[in-house]
Amino acid sequence: MIKFIPFENNGSTGFSAFDGETEIGSCEIKLEGYSVRFLAVNCSDDIITEGLARAAMNYAANRNAYIALISRELSSEAFERLGFKGEEVLSVEIPEALASGCSCGNSKQ
Repeated sequence: MIKFIPFENNGSTGFSAFDGETEIGSCEIKLEGYSVRFLAVNCSDDIITEGLARAAMNYAANRNAYIALISRELSSEAFERLGFKGEEVLSVEIPEALASGCSCGNSKQ
């Protein structure tokens, strides 16, 4: 089972993804008023990246953030599927991103 565990690091917050005891990805964010900025994304699996992004945006939304931002160089297809758009800095309204369907391909039974 995949777990997303929060951590704090010098004023920023992050999430690590674990498969059992093995860390398989992480991201770091910083709250900036009504927005949250992704500072780092380290994950080679697109679906886990999406899970990290969703966990981070949910955390931020619970702290009154409404807009999520990520630089073009950190972004990936997972962020674009969540609705991030822009040129050098991509953004999305968090409620819209979190309301979008899971793209993992698993169907509910």
